[in-house]
Amino acid sequence: MANIETEQNEETAHELRPRPTREILLGGLGFIIFLTLLVLGMNAIGKENLQQMIEDAGIFAPLLYIFIKAITYIFAPLTSGPIQAAAGTLFGSIELGVLYTLIGEVIGGSISFWIARRFGRPVVLRFVGNEGMKQVDDFYQNRMGGWVSLAVARLVLFSVWDFLSYAAGLAKPVKFSTYLWVSIILGSLPTWFFVWLGNQAMENQTNLFLVYGLVAALVLLPLAAHRQIAWLLAWASSKR
Repeated sequence: MANIETEQNEETAHELRPRPTREILLGGLGFIIFLTLLVLGMNAIGKENLQQMIEDAGIFAPLLYIFIKAITYIFAPLTSGPIQAAAGTLFGSIELGVLYTLIGEVIGGSISFWIARRFGRPVVLRFVGNEGMKQVDDFYQNRMGGWVSLAVARLVLFSVWDFLSYAAGLAKPVKFSTYLWVSIILGSLPTWFFVWLGNQAMENQTNLFLVYGLVAALVLLPLAAHRQIAWLLAWASSKR
């Protein structure tokens, strides 16, 4: 009986394990620094000049952007968050920025899903690295339930959805159609938010302080509420 309780306690502790604080803080700080440099660089070149270059490139500009987004999902340690923040300004509207970003995310995530489904864990490890594989294994082994767990994860773990796409592929009960509609419908919400956030910074530099505040809130929330988030994910994994 004691052994069973011990195993349950260890499992619960594992499920409540938060992402490393240093990793979260560095990620938030890196996003702020990169976004600030991006805003300054775009203002130095001129928003109109950049938009004209995008327009002159024709269909190749959105195709290149979508390709970059997809690649950063497949090679999950890479990130394109700050570039995503510029999408609304570069393509002339938040709607187009969201559309192209979402297409890239869905294509990249779908490829990741099928890499995991067809080739398994050894090949996934090559794409995500050792640290990334820990996140994949953690979700796959402890938090992967039905569509509810995927839906909740897409909203509260949006920053690591690239890794979780591999976890969904490893989970045989998860249908690709379920993964796809969760990625498109619920994925549009965090995608819209970050494109909108970046657009505010690009349109008016005084809005950078608003952006800094929102990014800080997104960084601190997982640290302050990691137990509540873990409970929500555990609840979602029990639903089918």
